[in-house]
Amino acid sequence: METIKIFDAQNYQPHWKKYKRDSVRGIIFHAGRLVLVRSDKYGEYKFPGGGIEAGESHADALAREVREETGLHVIPESVAAYGKTLVLRKGRGRNTQPDEIFEQESFYYTCEIDGRNRSQPQLDPGYEQEYGYRPVFATLEEAIKANEERLHIPEIPWVARDLYVLEKLLREG
Repeated sequence: METIKIFDAQNYQPHWKKYKRDSVRGIIFHAGRLVLVRSDKYGEYKFPGGGIEAGESHADALAREVREETGLHVIPESVAAYGKTLVLRKGRGRNTQPDEIFEQESFYYTCEIDGRNRSQPQLDPGYEQEYGYRPVFATLEEAIKANEERLHIPEIPWVARDLYVLEKLLREG
């Protein structure tokens, strides 16, 4: 899969130990809008997705994460590679130490959902519940505007990554 952007904070020492966490993200258009997850705490939009578990395929991880975060069900044969991003930054807690490098490749996939099949979202009891994430249907423009206004918030470093992808989607039409 092609790397579409590297986000390197350069706020770490190159010799530090790395903590690598790969993830999948769903780009889902449905009824003319984009399926995203929005935080009640900060108001940012992010693509539904999350970490790939040991032994899990990207398609299986994508279906699981989209279902957990939105309650929507991905149609497996609709999954297609879009591109990946790479994030490198100093560890911030949760899974990393301050003297570790957090490295995350996010694999973005376009996909469709089964509009007739929906379940209750099941957020992680950690930050997902704390931030009040909920599924939303939004236009690219409203998600871009909201994320641009939140780039300065250190607790949501993924905003720059997802803003880049949102803007890329808008440019591509």
